[in-house]
Amino acid sequence: MFFEKRLAFLWIAGLSMSISALCICFGSVSIPFKTIFESLYSGEGVHWTVITQLRFPRIVVAFVSGGLLAMSGCLLQTLLRNPLADPYIFGISSGASLGVLGSLIVLGPAFSIIFGFLGAGLVIVSVAYIAHRGADWNPYRLILTGVMVSAGLNALISLILVLSPPTMMKGMIFWMMGDLTYAEPRVWTGFLALSIVMFSIVFGRALDAMSLGSERALAIGVSVRKLEYFIYFLASLAAVAVVVEGGAIGFVGLVVPHMIRMTGTWRHKYLVPMSAFVGGTMVVVADTLARSLWAPIQLPVGVMTAMIGVPILIFLLNQRSYARG
Repeated sequence: MFFEKRLAFLWIAGLSMSISALCICFGSVSIPFKTIFESLYSGEGVHWTVITQLRFPRIVVAFVSGGLLAMSGCLLQTLLRNPLADPYIFGISSGASLGVLGSLIVLGPAFSIIFGFLGAGLVIVSVAYIAHRGADWNPYRLILTGVMVSAGLNALISLILVLSPPTMMKGMIFWMMGDLTYAEPRVWTGFLALSIVMFSIVFGRALDAMSLGSERALAIGVSVRKLEYFIYFLASLAAVAVVVEGGAIGFVGLVVPHMIRMTGTWRHKYLVPMSAFVGGTMVVVADTLARSLWAPIQLPVGVMTAMIGVPILIFLLNQRSYARG
């Protein structure tokens, strides 16, 4: 069994990296693979510039973003023991969006990322505080609190869009639908992704027990309350890192973990890393389609992930059960 899971992980990792590398060829202008190798060998020319300064950095951002969303969704589904949980269920994206859009109107784009983190941070802390206040922390209270906060923030976002100048409104809506045009590779997001992978490996047994219920986890000596808080904040931070850079990219965190579970993988030390590779590839493919199908016009990447994710989700919902392995 161990050999089979490791082989499946290596196969998924290799396929994901191959597909992502292949996407470098596509864009507003297709570049043959032979030309890519020649450009990399020469280190100069127009193709070299396009590959190294435009396409490769964007593919890296898309891959890391998709990986973070998939891992966040996987952890939250374990925390809430809800198969329909996704990274935005607590209103995190709404808090970050409110901070970014408010900053764009009042201060300009220079402070948008800072205020995006502030807005999301306030939501993360507020939801945790309200969900725990007056009652024990439990998944149902957490979900209801998140939905309530998200509804209120979405109303404020709608108000900002209505009152914003017409010249800014289109750009705001485009960003909210997912846009990686101006996103840049950042070392700390890669470190965050690796940290989540290591967390899933080190605490894999505890996460497996958590997915079966808090009572089962307590029975094997897991500090359930501390682990729940840690999962909540780690998954939330992963979602925030994506939202402040590229807007709300939907369906990745919801669909990808179930795709991996359909292979018979349930142990978190394999489930989370495999979700990262598949989620990263999904966003890379979606972003490649978004900038290629109607080139030179670029579509929001969130539109493409929805078009890919909806049929997959419908298929998954029609499955009666997953084969445990």
